[in-house]
Amino acid sequence: MKKSGVLLVAGLAAAMVLAGCSAGSTPSEGVPQEEGTPDSLTMLVTASPSADGLRALATEYESETGVAIEFVEVPYEQLATRIILASQSGESTFDMAQVDGFTLPQIVAANGLLSLDDYIADDADYDYDDFPEGLKEYAKQDGVSYGLPLSTEPYLQWIRTDLYDELGLEAAVTWDDVYDNADALKEAGHYGAVGVYGASGSAHHFNAVLVGSGGRLLDPETYRPMLDTEVAAVALDRYIDLVEYGPSGTASATIFDAVNSFSQLDVGQMTTLASGWWSTINNPDESPNAGNYGTFPPAMQAAGDYDPAAVLYGWVAGISSASPHQAAAWDFLAWALSKENAAAFIDAGAPPPARISTTTNPEFLEQLPYLAAVGESVESGVPIDRIPEMSQIITALSQTLNSIATGQMSREEGLAAAQDQLMNILVQSGRYKG
Repeated sequence: MKKSGVLLVAGLAAAMVLAGCSAGSTPSEGVPQEEGTPDSLTMLVTASPSADGLRALATEYESETGVAIEFVEVPYEQLATRIILASQSGESTFDMAQVDGFTLPQIVAANGLLSLDDYIADDADYDYDDFPEGLKEYAKQDGVSYGLPLSTEPYLQWIRTDLYDELGLEAAVTWDDVYDNADALKEAGHYGAVGVYGASGSAHHFNAVLVGSGGRLLDPETYRPMLDTEVAAVALDRYIDLVEYGPSGTASATIFDAVNSFSQLDVGQMTTLASGWWSTINNPDESPNAGNYGTFPPAMQAAGDYDPAAVLYGWVAGISSASPHQAAAWDFLAWALSKENAAAFIDAGAPPPARISTTTNPEFLEQLPYLAAVGESVESGVPIDRIPEMSQIITALSQTLNSIATGQMSREEGLAAAQDQLMNILVQSGRYKG
């Protein structure tokens, strides 16, 4: 699920405006449904391995059912907006959509997706119990299922296995281990770590450290920002202290800069990187170190009141609330994302939905070793806070984190400034009442 942080924010900003305009509007669920089986269904997608996997399966589905699946590809930043516009206009231009779980708050607020709870409950063949609870929650908004897991891309710990073997190191379990490994790598002449600290998107990576330390950005009950807590200060130290172990420019590295350093240079570890980068980093045409990477659950070490956990990201597949073919759309998605089709996704080069039966399958684990870490991480993993203001929060916090990493602000000043910024966003929106 690779995307530019700038485009992510732009797309979500547009979606938030549309969602705000639709507040109080009539939900478009209840759209008259056409009788019989349609000749074709349309799915809105963006360029990604997951879309490639769906396309590969669509041909087989058409041969078995006679129903053609047509794909409309749009840039990532237009996905949420297109789904919301369809709901507002009531015009069906597509039946299904590929959806970033991060955008669910905006889309659901605008009544853009159909609730799938009844379909899930009535379709035993789909076998929803084959998913861990954390992943079920990832596909929900406000306790309602609006998507089916399409790809599952938690932030994992990545290591260079050849360097670790050379030095007799093991993947970190705690953050103390992370720094022990970084010191050993640095002393041996390698870069100890690289991370994401740029002004766009770095807040996602800090949040992964914070959640893995037993903290949260926001109080889950009141939505009060929690950057003035002891665990936030501990997590910031763990996150920022790694800058000195990276190549030149690490303090302002974007996700693309960090991945490039990790795949091209002698960098020993990345503590937070989505599992969806596996095929890129292990592509021998792109990485001289392909085949020498391993993934593990993220390092966790409690310093706060919550159980440390991994942070979940990834695609889900949903049904447009404006579609006149909702039952047929369910039939395709439930079939394409069934346990029987996990191999087809893997063969197409796409990350499969992280069913329990998939992440424990020896054949699949041999093909995609990262699935073992994914399986462990999603059991208790949590999504980033699901509120429409989160895109603003990520933007503001990322800019402040970059100022801290580059020495423009002290850590104490930065956390205080970020706390005030988040408080202003949430008070102005009415989310936090004080």
